[in-house]
Amino acid sequence: MRIIYLFLPIILLGQSMTVYKDNIALVKEPVYWSVQAGLSEITYDQLPNGLFPESPFLLLHDVAILYQRYNNNVFSGEKYFNDKLGQYVYVKIHNDKIQEGTLIESKGNSISIKTRKDIMTISRSKVDYMYTRDLQTVPQLHPELAWDINSPMTGTISGDLVYLSGGFDWNAVYRFVLDGNKGELIPEAVIKNNSNVDFSNFTLKLVEGNLQKKGGRPQPIYRTERSISAMTIQTPPIASEDALGDFHIYLLPERISLSRNQSVTVRLYEPRNVDYTKTYVFQNSERSKKEEPLKIEIKLANTAENGLGIPLPQGKISLYLKSQDGSLEYAGEDELKQVPRGETATISAGKAFDVIGKRIVLHYDRQRKSEEASIEIIVKNKRDEKVNIRLSEQIHGDWIIRDASDNYIKKDASTIHFPFSLDAGEYKTVTYTYRKEWK
Repeated sequence: MRIIYLFLPIILLGQSMTVYKDNIALVKEPVYWSVQAGLSEITYDQLPNGLFPESPFLLLHDVAILYQRYNNNVFSGEKYFNDKLGQYVYVKIHNDKIQEGTLIESKGNSISIKTRKDIMTISRSKVDYMYTRDLQTVPQLHPELAWDINSPMTGTISGDLVYLSGGFDWNAVYRFVLDGNKGELIPEAVIKNNSNVDFSNFTLKLVEGNLQKKGGRPQPIYRTERSISAMTIQTPPIASEDALGDFHIYLLPERISLSRNQSVTVRLYEPRNVDYTKTYVFQNSERSKKEEPLKIEIKLANTAENGLGIPLPQGKISLYLKSQDGSLEYAGEDELKQVPRGETATISAGKAFDVIGKRIVLHYDRQRKSEEASIEIIVKNKRDEKVNIRLSEQIHGDWIIRDASDNYIKKDASTIHFPFSLDAGEYKTVTYTYRKEWK
């Protein structure tokens, strides 16, 4: 049987990769071989080591595929030494002469050879090279696929090779520049190729959402390719967004090269100018006693009216502040959860330096069938601007509120909120009593 190796004389414009957030990618590559009519074997070895062995399938035009084989007998140093056990070898030791003998052991970081006189143990770190009397062949460096085919013609055959591989991932990253009550949101994506193969001139798609897993392995969704020839290329290129079943897919408008052990950052959307709200939050449980700065909470409405209305994938968001001279200063980061259209993103921005809360338990009484506590909370605004405050009080069990100094909102069965605002330099005292009774 004739073995026909892969021949690629032209640029493969149909190359595409879909990267999922599960350390997995779906790769599609156009492939070409020069073959003779009749039975022959074709091979392909430009495969990543993370290839899922059961996933590859080859679609050839007008050619019958009889069998597909997968060979993962890839070279490794450990395997090389083990394969030479029992053979007569020549070992070049660093800054020393060549030693020869029978390789009798390869264990850990050393090898042992039986010379004419004795047994010599050599550290593998001191071995420059080792060879045998046999002719050396080029070792297999990548997994290899082979197919037995039956071609009705002599010439070039073509098709598409599709497979799944681990070693790929992507994550959304956001830069959020705060300037007064306005902000600029810059959504980006970082794509990582942790495989051992370079991918050049590929169409790239990113899928947001966790895939179904069977036997611990993600199950990606296959779909027909969509042409990008009619898309308008922007500078910098902006991904287009579309639905993929219950997932979202982002298609980059320009081809991309992703070398091994490389990451690339691309724009998901053009920068968006948005409004946001900032609230200083003081959160406490029933009998908390403390004095500390309030947490800063930023809310961002994902609506078209607010310059968004786009699916925001989960990812890290970095906050920046514009100083008076127009320069940017880093202000911390948070993890942004998935934010569908119409929902509101909540971002934690650390603690305020000059908005302080103090909580005191004025009275606490617990009886056999009841519990009662009186709470005092003092909030001071040391800033030179008006701020919005939210006191979040957590009370568990069956409770009622009495003698509250301010109106409150029952958020859920265990939480009440006291929302209010403070002018610059103002402070406020809030008091209330909760009571629990049980049988």
